[in-house]
Amino acid sequence: MTGPAPVSLPTLLEALLPAFLRAQEPQPQGTANPATEATATAPAEGTATPASPATKPHADLEALAGRVQAAHHPKGPVAPVQAFTGSLELHLVDADAEPRGQVDLDVRFLEWMDPRIKRVRPLLRYQVVQAGKPIVRGRDRFGPWQLIQGKPKDLNDQLARDLEECERHTNLARQLLKLLAPGDVLRALQRPSAVASEPLNVERGVRIECETVEGDLPAFALLQQGGEDAPTHLKVYVAKETGRLIAVDAWPTKDGKIDPTQGERMLLLDLHERDGVLVPRELKHLFRNETGKLRLKTRAVLNNLSLRPKLGVDAFDRPPTK
Repeated sequence: MTGPAPVSLPTLLEALLPAFLRAQEPQPQGTANPATEATATAPAEGTATPASPATKPHADLEALAGRVQAAHHPKGPVAPVQAFTGSLELHLVDADAEPRGQVDLDVRFLEWMDPRIKRVRPLLRYQVVQAGKPIVRGRDRFGPWQLIQGKPKDLNDQLARDLEECERHTNLARQLLKLLAPGDVLRALQRPSAVASEPLNVERGVRIECETVEGDLPAFALLQQGGEDAPTHLKVYVAKETGRLIAVDAWPTKDGKIDPTQGERMLLLDLHERDGVLVPRELKHLFRNETGKLRLKTRAVLNNLSLRPKLGVDAFDRPPTK
């Protein structure tokens, strides 16, 4: 009987080389260890770096979006929310920020379809009382403005700090409106990851088991980047027990690359029904520093919120100059 023919060393190397090279190729990200990711989600300690999304959508995403939509519309389907009025207690809690403390805002907001450009534009008007001095600002069809010595003035680079605050408050209102329809946010994600399970540390001693999914949006309003929307990578947290949106992590992207130092987290707390939609009584925003660590920045308490006000574009026009 003849035994197997001997294999030469060059032939053996030729057979093994392709497998060796495949092993050296970089593997897709987005498979973080849940134990380390759980630590990264703590508001006071988080240092999470966003994972790259999977290349194909997961079949469970639509089921999750449907479950979330049903949870946030407890009385059944409702028309999209396009406006709101109410009051906000905005607490500036960052120890390094100036000024700190609390400001109270009476707010009206509308997403208005501008017939000239066939595009939705955010309209805002609010009054803030701070240190006994009322401040009236807004964004009308012509742009941002503020009352200065009783006269409306355009907000521009000469009033850079006031313009920055107006843009940040505008984006806060826009974020709130967008997150009132979390099912739509989930369905809009591009290059979504698989639906995963992990805990979220909402605050010290409070941990919620969540389903999470990541993906990209071509446009999203960020508090750290006032003005126009920016391409953004999102990570969405949905409570397993209730199907409610609990938090969203957001990072701006440029040329498909994530900036881990400019991320922010939105926590939606104490959800309750208002006009057929779940709304938070409290919104917390945490910003990431240069190392990616989360730090509580602001806390907004929403009072007397109405989601179906009758507002037209004229309700946001600046007062006429006397």
